[in-house]
Amino acid sequence: MAGLRKRSGTYYIRFIRTINGERQEATFSLGTTLKKEAEKMKFQFEDKYNRGEIDPFNGWTPAKEAEKKRQNLRGRYVPLHKAADQFIAQRSQANATTKKNYRRHLDMLIKQLGRTMPVTEIRESDIREFCFRSDLAPATQASYLRHFKVFFRWLEEQKILKTDITQNIKPPRIPEKIHQKTISKEQLDSILTAFDEFYAEQKKKGNVTKPHQMRDWFKPMILTIYYCGLRAKESVNLTWDDIDLKGNPNNPDDHGNVYIVNRNDNTTKSGKERTIPIRKPLKEPLVNWYKHLGEPNEGYVFPSATGFSPWHKMSPGAVSRSYKKFVRKADDVPNTATLHGLRHSCATDLLRQGVPLHIVQKIMGHSSVEVTQIYEHLNQDDITNAIKGID
Repeated sequence: MAGLRKRSGTYYIRFIRTINGERQEATFSLGTTLKKEAEKMKFQFEDKYNRGEIDPFNGWTPAKEAEKKRQNLRGRYVPLHKAADQFIAQRSQANATTKKNYRRHLDMLIKQLGRTMPVTEIRESDIREFCFRSDLAPATQASYLRHFKVFFRWLEEQKILKTDITQNIKPPRIPEKIHQKTISKEQLDSILTAFDEFYAEQKKKGNVTKPHQMRDWFKPMILTIYYCGLRAKESVNLTWDDIDLKGNPNNPDDHGNVYIVNRNDNTTKSGKERTIPIRKPLKEPLVNWYKHLGEPNEGYVFPSATGFSPWHKMSPGAVSRSYKKFVRKADDVPNTATLHGLRHSCATDLLRQGVPLHIVQKIMGHSSVEVTQIYEHLNQDDITNAIKGID
């Protein structure tokens, strides 16, 4: 077996075995300070050790392994097809689908440039010409380039190429189809219903036995993101100091405010702080959530359910994954809907209800009205209803 250790910022791999009751250890520097890279190397070396391909207790070292790989690829020249084969073979952590995609992209490049084309003779212009053909959609162009960037970066890492010829090639800008990411209020209700039905079934089956497994934060958090137009990072950084649930007692239409402040972690994208009025449909869910947590005076509004403190922050990625889970389970909700799409949905909903563009800009924290204008997309129902209103 093998394990990882970290000393002075550098990761080491340690092999352990027992012979005749005697424990033996062999530790080697992996020469990296990156945890992800170290875990990848550990997986590769441990697999080779288990298959008997390397012996760390008799002269093998990671440095010798790296040199062996380089020697295997060195020679008078390295033809493109051989480099592609070696590259695919070393994708040990990639699943079958990922390897298949790399193979497909590289086979297309081989067909274009030739099997025996020395990789040292491939130029940046060759990659640009292949990726940015006029008959390809921007998303396809970006996919081609993304796969080739990984391949040529690997060639540089293996010292087959002196430099990565794709490092200065930027992917095409892919037009955002915002309407594919947004949802309506009815679709939001469908997602929340799917959430309720899922956990009712899980409780019935006995699969949910602990409070944190219920994801009680999900509904109030998703509603807050939707009705306040928050970014994921802004939602996980909300503290109770940022929430005013009282509002103006003399104004029944004042339900309080959510304050988005720019702390040291650059919570806001544009650097703009903003005050967002709490809309009526959000007031009750937020108040109930506040009571559910025991009416705290401090801490995050949506702390991690598995944490031991109100200051244990949630991960934006975890929120996004949970949201997508129930998007897929909901009826009549496209799978293209995303967590960030809730922010788009907020802006779209406000504009459809007649809120002036400059007010929506303030709520969303956009740098200019021009940015907010991208939400002024109208569907056929909007157009029909507008004409009916005139007549």
